[in-house]
Amino acid sequence: MADPEKSISTVFLSGTDGYHTYRIPAIVCANDGTLLAFCEGRKRSSSDAGDIDIVLKRSTDHGATWGELLLVQEEGGDASITIGNPVPIVDKTTGFIHLLFTRENDTVFHTVSTDNGNTWSPRSEITSSVKLDEWGWYATGPCHGVQLTRGEQAGRLVAPANHRIGGNGSDSGSFGAQIIYSDDHGATWKMDAYVEESNGTAPNETTLVELNTLGSPLGGGSYGSHLYINSRDYGSDPGARSEAYSGDGGSSYSVGYDGNAHFVTPICQGSLVRFSAVDAGDLENRIIFSAPNGGSRRNGSLWVSNDETQTWSEPKLLLEGAYAYSDMVKTDDGQLGVFAETDGYGAIKFIKVNEEWIDQEPPPAENPSGAFWNFEEKAVGSFTDTGSGSVVDISVAGEQHNLTADLELEYIVGAPAYTPSRALAFVGEGGLRLADGLSRNHYDYGANDSFTVEVAFRVSEGEEQTGALVAKDLGSNQPSWWLRIENGGHLRFLVADHSSEAIASTGDVTFNDGEWHSVAAVKDATARRLRLYVDGILLADVADTTTGSHANSQSLCIGRFNGSNRHFTGAIDFVRITAS
Repeated sequence: MADPEKSISTVFLSGTDGYHTYRIPAIVCANDGTLLAFCEGRKRSSSDAGDIDIVLKRSTDHGATWGELLLVQEEGGDASITIGNPVPIVDKTTGFIHLLFTRENDTVFHTVSTDNGNTWSPRSEITSSVKLDEWGWYATGPCHGVQLTRGEQAGRLVAPANHRIGGNGSDSGSFGAQIIYSDDHGATWKMDAYVEESNGTAPNETTLVELNTLGSPLGGGSYGSHLYINSRDYGSDPGARSEAYSGDGGSSYSVGYDGNAHFVTPICQGSLVRFSAVDAGDLENRIIFSAPNGGSRRNGSLWVSNDETQTWSEPKLLLEGAYAYSDMVKTDDGQLGVFAETDGYGAIKFIKVNEEWIDQEPPPAENPSGAFWNFEEKAVGSFTDTGSGSVVDISVAGEQHNLTADLELEYIVGAPAYTPSRALAFVGEGGLRLADGLSRNHYDYGANDSFTVEVAFRVSEGEEQTGALVAKDLGSNQPSWWLRIENGGHLRFLVADHSSEAIASTGDVTFNDGEWHSVAAVKDATARRLRLYVDGILLADVADTTTGSHANSQSLCIGRFNGSNRHFTGAIDFVRITAS
């Protein structure tokens, strides 16, 4: 068995080859093994509208190197005309590469390459066949389409698409999704299956994959070609993804859209690919989904299904940091290629992993039950926004509490001596007060609850200011818990009920030395003890004399208390709260 392998290469770099920004990736593998990587080349800005072309790079060595930029579709020279949303489809029968795309997110076109992407036919408009008159804004994909190989619709070319009703812009009108197909190798195109907002879902950008479920109940027992359809979703169901099924190759929906809370993603495009199938001689069926994991466009991850999308694995981190739209392909040498927007839309990269990497067990979860925050990297002196996503809380159950700051926070560069999170820190008066978007509080602990609070922090040398690192406090002699640095630089951990309090302190050992430190404050309900570890060393171990609940009505705070001006003075990079 081979060792796990992973490689990353930059295919499109924003600011090069005459384009300000490259976005909206799509990728396929031609019959001869050539990889074709498409995207939008945005000439003057990163805006979704303007002078936008469809461009292409090819790789003839499985993604190790990439050729020169090829212009596939353009109109008007420097005119502000948007040509985008590329959806390539490989016709395995003919070897041709079909490309669907849109002009001004309004009209729909088709072009074809008979030489693996080197040249393209004149485009032909197919709008009247795939778009209803009442639809305004329209987008194909964006991602690759598929050619069906199973069932009664075998040979059909299928592409996902989406639309909006009642407006011409992408920010107006209700949402809907549809399926485009061709049964004559791209000569003509049709659209029969479409849905609008319903059942708590509002499907938008869509990806799909053919299922190896011939004759299954998903198709009503028929022998049609089965599709799994997964959409970015603006509806009320949790998770920001919805899904549906077709049992007749995309002519209709056999199972209508419903939300899938297993995928916890931001509202962002995602992609699907079939990696293996037993009816093609593989040892198992395997379908893979790619998207950012969590509440913001970061931490690109893979979800794997080995039972034809009925269940999915937990997300496996593919790329830490900025990660937005993506598409995937199985390369001719049997590996998985992920073509993804990275670096804050600064590049589209090709991330290649082998099956051993996919199967490699991820490291144990950092937060077996609780939440953690790694503060995002920002430039020196820049500020967060205060909207949703400024601070993200991820729990092991996949719940997202939508915790947000109630004020701006300045960020500073973290010291190289502290490396576990590889992030930056926030600093400044005010701290964070966090509101629980699920209308319940997971940080109200009872007398018999054990929990641990971990923080990475730095305080300037000689700083005497008192400040809370993490606090869930109601005030003196009230149910509370908190961890703070005291005047003089020592650490203090308190838990309190209505009648008593217990305190663990580092006493004469102080940490206002300008260095990064990690502290773990532990309440051990079984042993009835409070413990303080700093930099892995036990510095305090005292009896917990409380007998009642520490729960209160206040928000969880980082870098401050709830009801006072004793804000933390220093930098905080990492916070984790776990309970057992």
